[in-house]
Amino acid sequence: MGLIALDILRVAGQPERASFRAGGTAGNVAAILGSLGWPAQAAGPADGSRASSLLLDDLQRCGVEYHARDGACVPVIVEELGMGAQHHFLFDCPVCGRELPRYRRDKFAAGIDSQAGAYPFDVFFADRLSDAILALAGAARNQGAFVVYEPSDPADEPWAGAMFALADMVKYSGDRASALPWLQAGDYLEVRTSGAQGLQWRWPGKAVPGWRSMEAVRASRVVDTCGAGDWLTAGILVGLLEPLKCLQDQTSPSVLEEVLRSAQHLAAWSTGYAGARGALYESGPAVARTIMQRAAPAEPDPFGESTAAVTCLVCQA
Repeated sequence: MGLIALDILRVAGQPERASFRAGGTAGNVAAILGSLGWPAQAAGPADGSRASSLLLDDLQRCGVEYHARDGACVPVIVEELGMGAQHHFLFDCPVCGRELPRYRRDKFAAGIDSQAGAYPFDVFFADRLSDAILALAGAARNQGAFVVYEPSDPADEPWAGAMFALADMVKYSGDRASALPWLQAGDYLEVRTSGAQGLQWRWPGKAVPGWRSMEAVRASRVVDTCGAGDWLTAGILVGLLEPLKCLQDQTSPSVLEEVLRSAQHLAAWSTGYAGARGALYESGPAVARTIMQRAAPAEPDPFGESTAAVTCLVCQA
């Protein structure tokens, strides 16, 4: 639950063409897990626009069951990727200059289907909060789900305390921590990322009360770092929950660090491709699995790509 948007990727030297992919933190995590074989579900906007159609097509390609909230505008974010893995985001159309649709907490939250709480949850993920999202997180926790919160928006503050009380895992960027003064410690697994400097983690509920540091995994090539944090999140969830080994009484810090290290390898690998989930389109999920297992590479099985010539992104959307 949270930010699900249409990502439009424009690569330097090819401004006349663009790639259209589901994005946003919640969108990326759902798409990665769905492509890895999880029965992923997501709830987000749908407005009948071209952007909405492209978003839905991509999530379907990744195996995500999408619960569309009709009437809410699909946010559109443009990533412009330059040389040396430099990227920046645009929120206005680079063709006509008009403002692109943005995430609206009030519009999205008002449209969440109250019946969504009836679906069985094993994992609940949120990167934006509201009364409705918090209620769903509570329902998921009552079902025994593993609740994940990725705070990034200062506007989450009114709901953050209640979400921390529900969370089993909280992950955030160290670069964003200063903008989130309401962050608080808890019994949950807490992961603080620092890009090329690695990450820190602690899990008081598993007898690891103090911060532990892990160096970053060096990528063999770096094309685009956008989305690496979403791959890290997905890798942690796969490592923790598929074998269930980290939820047993015999859990040790060394086992937890092995899960985190595998997730770091996955995130580092993802930076070798253009776009937040470019690795799926160029190599495929089987290769992602072998990266986590640090096994012999699998044969690539790419998803294919949604590309088109661009005239005006606003009108196309």
